[in-house]
Amino acid sequence: MTEAVSDSTEPSPRLWVRTALGLAAGLLAATGVVLYLGISKQSLLASLHGVSGQPLFFAALGGLVLMALQSLRWWIVMRPLLSLSYGQALRAMMVGFSFNALLPARGGDLLRVQYLGKRTGISRAKLLGTEIVDFWSDKWGWVAAFPILCLSGAPPAWLFRALILIGGAVVGVGALLVLMGSGVLRRGPQWLQNLRDGFAVNHWKRLLLVETVVAPLPWLWETFVIAVAGHALGLDLTPMQAFAALTAFNVATAVPSPGNAGSFEAGGTLALIAFGIPKETALAFIVLYHLTQVVPGFIGGILVLVVEGETLFGKQSLFHFRAPDLSGPVSAEPDPG
Repeated sequence: MTEAVSDSTEPSPRLWVRTALGLAAGLLAATGVVLYLGISKQSLLASLHGVSGQPLFFAALGGLVLMALQSLRWWIVMRPLLSLSYGQALRAMMVGFSFNALLPARGGDLLRVQYLGKRTGISRAKLLGTEIVDFWSDKWGWVAAFPILCLSGAPPAWLFRALILIGGAVVGVGALLVLMGSGVLRRGPQWLQNLRDGFAVNHWKRLLLVETVVAPLPWLWETFVIAVAGHALGLDLTPMQAFAALTAFNVATAVPSPGNAGSFEAGGTLALIAFGIPKETALAFIVLYHLTQVVPGFIGGILVLVVEGETLFGKQSLFHFRAPDLSGPVSAEPDPG
């Protein structure tokens, strides 16, 4: 049975509850780290004296470049299903980023899937399948970047444990993608078949290009940005130290806080103090760096919404394109979700 999709975009009370709970979880994680380390408000404020603005300005610009690289990866993965330009993909990514700053558990990405499905007629399950492929590509990019960063210095022991964790997830999801894309699971409900089609739409040659060339670029670029931004507080971070901090606050985002508030600070601070960086300086830097990454992207997404207005996801604007025929006419395909 086809699921009716409401055109209403007002958040439900349940969504507000999840957002509040996610924010509370993130702030609880940050508060726990502050109490555990014994950081006082006075010492934290004292570490902010003499902050240089130029490295932080570079970090803010670097965050926009990072979003452009992530959009490039998503665009390559999504193109077999949606015929959209790179500029459209970048603007869609910015809007999703803005909603991720407000919604828990990367709700902006799911919202983007729902809107794309509703406005293009493509099954949301197919779109979700390609989103999962993109998520897998992102994590594979970390695995590919890890040995490159090892050339700059020996990684800490816990980073090898992170390699096992992330590498295991990459292998597990990769096996699922192969199974779903192979056509072995041809039976099942319509939504499962649509999800399988979303997995299978990318040819292995395209994925090989994404994994080996494109996927590591965001990780390597942000490592460089973090190392440069550290000079704002007088930190001379090595590439491995910057990569370790990047890994830590990405792992900490398992806490479903809107905009990764709190969890980002908790993970990054613990990673930096493990290298002997003073705890107050480490926390102050992570807070400032987080702001440079969230604020420009959030404002950019809002500007896209303002410029596009209500037509952002309409028939005559950003997402006006035709999808390739994967299994018959798209207009005749029911969308069970």
